[in-house]
Amino acid sequence: MESSDSVRVAVNIRPLITTELVNGCTDCITVVPGEPQVQIGSHSFTYDYVYGGGGPPPSSIYDDCVDPLVDAVFRGYNATVLAYGQTGSGKTYTMGTNYNDEESNGGIIPKVMETIFRRVGEVKNSTEFLIRVSFIEIFKEEVFDLLDSKSTTLGRPPIQIRETGSGGITLSGVTEAEVRTKEEMASNLARGSLSRATGSTNMNSQSSRSHAIFTISIEQNKTGSCLSAVNNDICDDILSAKLHLVDLAGSERAKRTGANGTRLKEGININKGLLALGNVISALGDERKRKEGGHVPYRDSKLARLLQDSLGGNNKTVMIACVSPADTNAEETLNTLKYANRARNIQNKAVINRDPMAAQLQTMRSQIEHLQAELLFYRGDGNGSFDELQILKHKVSLLEASNGELRQELQERRLASEQLAQRALEAQAEKEKLVMQIEAIRNGKSWDEIESNQNQDFDLMKTYLLKIQELEGELIRLKSLNSSKCRRISDSVVEDEDGTSKNSLFSSGNDYLSSDDIEDNEKEVKHSTLQEKLDRELMELDKRLEQKEAEMKRFASSGTSVLKQLYEKKVNELEHEKRTLQKEIEELRHNLGNISSPSDVVAQKLEEEYLHKLNVLESQVAELKKKQDVHAQLLRQKQKSDEAAKRLQDEIQRIRSQKVQLQQKIKQEAEQFKLWKASREKEVQQLKKEGRRNEYEMHKLLALNQRQKMVLQRKTEESAMATKRLKELLESRKASSREAPSAGNGSGPGVQAIMQTVEHELEVTVRVHDVRSQYERQMAE
Repeated sequence: MESSDSVRVAVNIRPLITTELVNGCTDCITVVPGEPQVQIGSHSFTYDYVYGGGGPPPSSIYDDCVDPLVDAVFRGYNATVLAYGQTGSGKTYTMGTNYNDEESNGGIIPKVMETIFRRVGEVKNSTEFLIRVSFIEIFKEEVFDLLDSKSTTLGRPPIQIRETGSGGITLSGVTEAEVRTKEEMASNLARGSLSRATGSTNMNSQSSRSHAIFTISIEQNKTGSCLSAVNNDICDDILSAKLHLVDLAGSERAKRTGANGTRLKEGININKGLLALGNVISALGDERKRKEGGHVPYRDSKLARLLQDSLGGNNKTVMIACVSPADTNAEETLNTLKYANRARNIQNKAVINRDPMAAQLQTMRSQIEHLQAELLFYRGDGNGSFDELQILKHKVSLLEASNGELRQELQERRLASEQLAQRALEAQAEKEKLVMQIEAIRNGKSWDEIESNQNQDFDLMKTYLLKIQELEGELIRLKSLNSSKCRRISDSVVEDEDGTSKNSLFSSGNDYLSSDDIEDNEKEVKHSTLQEKLDRELMELDKRLEQKEAEMKRFASSGTSVLKQLYEKKVNELEHEKRTLQKEIEELRHNLGNISSPSDVVAQKLEEEYLHKLNVLESQVAELKKKQDVHAQLLRQKQKSDEAAKRLQDEIQRIRSQKVQLQQKIKQEAEQFKLWKASREKEVQQLKKEGRRNEYEMHKLLALNQRQKMVLQRKTEESAMATKRLKELLESRKASSREAPSAGNGSGPGVQAIMQTVEHELEVTVRVHDVRSQYERQMAE
């Protein structure tokens, strides 16, 4: 379902602020009562909505402009709210981008959050929702992720803009946080707002130095009964839509803002992006260029590229032009109103973002029902055409065969996915096992205790991981299989009513393309696919490298070398103490042997004392042996940990080498594609040059042909004149021959007449000969 809408434009006139009142500023803009029309100087503009300045209050903006867009998002349409204006005109305040708990009700975005979760609560029993948010900024013509918690403001890596196969725009690596409550969404908005680039200028103490886009993605799975002649299965209608809330940085003049240095460069980048966006709006708003399919310069700035769908694409869009009524800002206000007036002419074509697999299955069910109804009609009537009945049977058999093939392929994909999931589960469990062993060693547990607790913890951990893997696998199957099967289904089952398949239509349409164009398109598509694959592999290697380096940091933080030295020192001390005790035992035994008389009381006491001391020393020696064994066991465990750390280090080096090789491969592939494209462009230029040369030759031939036509026409006219003269001469000769016999014999006037006649005949004969020769030459030419 497609909806063609113009971009709706609202003007929000803020009141005069304290600084403007102190400076004696007055209102320069007038609102026509009862009409969405404003006047500034000699200019008058009409918009869809006008707020403030004596018109409707700004609090009505949400109910009139934004609430219908939220409703459209729940119906599957993409939507955009765009705030534009000069610096200090109230864009951020209107949008509510600087959200905090103390001002939770101010601005459009907080009201959007409240409406979304109220609507979700109303239909949560019949619909499953998945809501994600992302928050980005365009700062100095670079895109940054404001929800990236791992990066600081100064060290954030820029986000890359990529084009999808269908021509859409996507951001590679941007954070999409899943939210379940309004509080979670508000927390992400507040966290991103704190990371946004702001600065102070003479016109605004908290000026936004970047364009910000807060995107809310809503995926809803509506479950309901599907009454069908084929079966009574439950149909799932999956809709997905995005709501973009855009807070543009304000246009500014360096003379008025007093910007210099970094602030000046920021202002230049802001104005460049807004200028490129203005050129896009002008191109889209020109009806003549739009009908002729003129070029739209989306690629002149990253802001224009990100708003490509919002302006002239698959979106329902509302633009809010924020203006200042102060007479000191009259020129900037007039430019903003002109900017917004051009945007009203932009035509968007919004379509419902329905899950292609579910929509195609519904189409197949409808086709089967239609075919079965026709089949029942022909069977009941008995007068139907046998050929048409055979066609219907053939269509049904094609549908059933396609359905069987798809089910078989689905089963194969599912088995392969389960095998990969099992392997991933085992690897994850092994990794967790090693981490647990390292933690146990760090806590001072013995190896026997680790081995005894390992199996129980490992089984429990494996059970949890298996459950998580099953849930993730179910989600992946639902998402990934849809898009991969949609094209197969449409190619195999869809035939139009005239018996002509879509494939034949596609093939007939492609006949208009030259083989070179097809080859170029295939080459570019193949290159794009390969680049995406290599990028995914590179990202996977980066993730693995981060994991291994994190494990190495844990090993390093545990101070393995220090502990090893400590254990060795302790073992040496125990050895020394053991030798000392053994030496004392030997001395005691020697003293016992030197006692002369056991009956002697003193000797007996000495013997008892020595025996007691000997027992004490032997017990100390035994205790020292136990401690020595424990420390030796700990040393062995540390050696195993060192070996594990070495294996991790080797694996990190291997992954790094793979990463370098992959980067070299990506660079080589890009260079090859660049060379190929350059050669193709060179060939195109040569062909264009050859075409111009051929065109020049063609013009020369056309001019020569035109001249020949003119010469032929002139010769034809001369031939006609010569023929006419010839006829006149022949008539004159005949008349002379009739007059000759009537002349008398003799001399005098008769002889003179004869001489004149002879001369006349000679002249006529010569002229006839000349005319004939000239005529023959013309005919020969």
